[in-house]
Amino acid sequence: MERYNLVSFAGLFVLMFLAWTLSAHRKVFNLRVVFWGVVVQLAFGAFIFLVPASSKVFLFFSDTVVKMLQAARAGAQFCFGFLSIPTGESGSPGFILAFQGLTTVVFFATLMEILYFLRVMPFLIKLFARFFTWLMNVSGAEALCVSSNIFVGIESTTTILPYISRMTRSEICTILTAGFATIASTVLGLYVMLLQQHFPQIAGHLISASLLSAPAALVMSKLILPET
Repeated sequence: MERYNLVSFAGLFVLMFLAWTLSAHRKVFNLRVVFWGVVVQLAFGAFIFLVPASSKVFLFFSDTVVKMLQAARAGAQFCFGFLSIPTGESGSPGFILAFQGLTTVVFFATLMEILYFLRVMPFLIKLFARFFTWLMNVSGAEALCVSSNIFVGIESTTTILPYISRMTRSEICTILTAGFATIASTVLGLYVMLLQQHFPQIAGHLISASLLSAPAALVMSKLILPET
């Protein structure tokens, strides 16, 4: 097991080296972004694997997502009856995307809108944006977009819509990288619905992966297309 952990640890630096070899400007190396991006990932990984209380934190997140999915499923069954019963349960007609998968997507999209209206999401996003701007010295707009991607997904680009036309190629590369690296809340709900029976704590794993991917996206994008 220790050998595989070392391979994974070494792979982190191998991927960064490959990104640097593909860089548009190899001589421009933002050491601050790379250093703190790696430190944040390792610190978060250490919290997950070395701190006993971390399992309770992610179990809480997992249980919360599962309960929300159960609420979405109950609402779908109220509207569509037996058509929304998941595969494997008594009376299920099989998997029907429109009545089982897309209802989850609509539910999570609506939930995000409610959290925006209640100013919960803007508070969290602003908190993460300030953290990334202060720690890695990246622009406020790209930090805001990367932070939004942790919770919302690629549609978070709308949070910085007024700034896109004035962004540099490096900033746009960061936004696109973060969009592909993290997971949207709607897709998270869909994955949990499909995989929960096989991986009961899948929600916690997906949330932690999305959190880790945010600083990783900043590091990789700034290595490939650094700010000049």
